[in-house]
Amino acid sequence: MSDRGDLSLAIVDGDPAELNSARRLRRHALLTSMLLETGIVLCLLLWPLVKTAQLPLERLPVPVPVLYRASPSDAPRENSAAHPTPKSTTILHDQTVLQPPRVPPRIDANTDKEPPDLFDLSMPTAHDGLSAGIGEATQSLPSVVRPEAKPRPSGPISMSTGVMAARLIHQVQPSYPAAASLIHLEGTVELRAIIAKDGSIRNLEVVRGNPILAAAAIEAVREWRYRPTRLSGIPVEVETVITVQFQMR
Repeated sequence: MSDRGDLSLAIVDGDPAELNSARRLRRHALLTSMLLETGIVLCLLLWPLVKTAQLPLERLPVPVPVLYRASPSDAPRENSAAHPTPKSTTILHDQTVLQPPRVPPRIDANTDKEPPDLFDLSMPTAHDGLSAGIGEATQSLPSVVRPEAKPRPSGPISMSTGVMAARLIHQVQPSYPAAASLIHLEGTVELRAIIAKDGSIRNLEVVRGNPILAAAAIEAVREWRYRPTRLSGIPVEVETVITVQFQMR
């Protein structure tokens, strides 16, 4: 018997043996519940794999034949050959020949009457308002329109620098000016040129460049020659821009 006397038996939490027994009981209950839940989950996962359900058989629809009932609109129409209404025309030697509006039931075998002249200018007007005369037929034909001749250019035509560089047949390199060589002057000179019909330089005008270099460029470009430019087989004058590069070596 402990020092607490009889009251120690009434306090359960104070007994070490009872505490150990309660802890073991809780651990066993927890482990049992975990094993039970794990088994239930495994059964739920493995049951569909073990017990496979058979899919229902798919029934294919059987096509039902569709019966059509003949309507009054589908009834065979009367032969339209008995009452033809053609509106087409045939051109024969500049003469409009029209088909008759109605085919006669029988042909008159009387040979006393002469057949009508198809080329008679006094034929009556047809049922659709078109006349069978040659004059009427020729008036309905469209008139032939000849293309107008393009006017020749009054002045020189403009051509690009690259195009005219390909037509250059004689080129003189400009001499480097002495003053520009002393001061190590380099640059580009652009000249607006008019090339005559025979390919020679007719006029030169400085567009951009140093005046010292421009004088040497004009002197050299005056000796250049180009292949004559033709428009519809006729030689024409050309206006273009010539570029001369000055660079010391």
